[in-house]
Amino acid sequence: LITFRFRLISTFTYCLPLHHIHTNAKMVSFILGTTFLLLSSLLPHDSHGFAPSPSTRHVVGGHSSSIPTSSSQSKLTTHHMFTGIIEEMGEVISLETRDDMTLWDGSKGKGTEMVLKGDIVLDGAYLGCSISVNGVCLTATEIDEDAKTFKVGLAPETLRKTNLGTYVPESQQRVNMERASEIGGRNSGHFVQGHVDNVGTIMDQWIDENSLFFKIAFPYEFMRYVVPKGFIAIDGTSLTVCDVHSEGEDGENWFTFMLVEYTQTKIILPSKKVGDTVNVEVDVLGKYSEQAWEAFVPKMEALETKVKQLEARLQELEGGESTTSSSATDNDVNYGQPIGGLSNVAAAATAPTPEQVKVKNTDGTEWVRTKQSFFDTQY
Repeated sequence: LITFRFRLISTFTYCLPLHHIHTNAKMVSFILGTTFLLLSSLLPHDSHGFAPSPSTRHVVGGHSSSIPTSSSQSKLTTHHMFTGIIEEMGEVISLETRDDMTLWDGSKGKGTEMVLKGDIVLDGAYLGCSISVNGVCLTATEIDEDAKTFKVGLAPETLRKTNLGTYVPESQQRVNMERASEIGGRNSGHFVQGHVDNVGTIMDQWIDENSLFFKIAFPYEFMRYVVPKGFIAIDGTSLTVCDVHSEGEDGENWFTFMLVEYTQTKIILPSKKVGDTVNVEVDVLGKYSEQAWEAFVPKMEALETKVKQLEARLQELEGGESTTSSSATDNDVNYGQPIGGLSNVAAAATAPTPEQVKVKNTDGTEWVRTKQSFFDTQY
């Protein structure tokens, strides 16, 4: 698309200032640069991704937390993101809604708290740390090392967007758990924020040799971020999308994924049945790319409109009839400069030849319609 635009613009060298082309080239660089900066901000300067490092974790006892030493802080930095590689299956101990929650100003409010039991995720845990529970990034507000339990708060938005509110202790339902990543090692999954987009519903499941397939119904508004062979987080597990089917708001919208033999024994998904729900987080990089592209498209459309206006003006100057409809007036269009007004490099690259057509404007200015060989050969 960008190559096409460059060649279209190059046909009208005499009337399109070079700074228009430079501006759009900069815009392309901006989009690529933004994506690069996003990735580089998530990766360490001296490594390849994320991985927990048990040797630098600080065990917490009761409701107090150990503070990392300055030496450990200089080596590793906790980043509140996850990899989607589940570390253990934990247990829901209690789910309680209270009316006496203390707010920031000392007043009381209503809130929901969940107590969970885990082992690995408490290695290095501290008050305020992030732990992924079924793909939801939650903050540990209390830790009991002896009982191997920790407490988290469930905000109203969390209860609306996830299935955590449906977990009751009596059902003995288990949950996937993962500690927040530490920058300093590999990332065997993908960048999982723990910010669930919505819940999906299991439509079907079947066995394909040693693989277990799932078919998930998902709201249409998020389906544009689900692509075949792309990343997706299901109950916090980093998985690969297999097939995607989307019929619009009023039709069926679903995707499939499969679990390899090893993964089947390490996460809670195989214990779920048709009709059960799963927490789904789409790949966040798709969202950032979409936002960057939406900012770029209007500028490309504006440039295309300008080129059409200039083409219409060109045909008028050559004495022909315009085949391109345009509502712009002379004051709305920048007709550029004569060849002599361009930079020396561009002028040399676009110097008129006998085959080129010269047209005189009403004010006596000479215009040259030429194929701009410089941009043809360089871009």
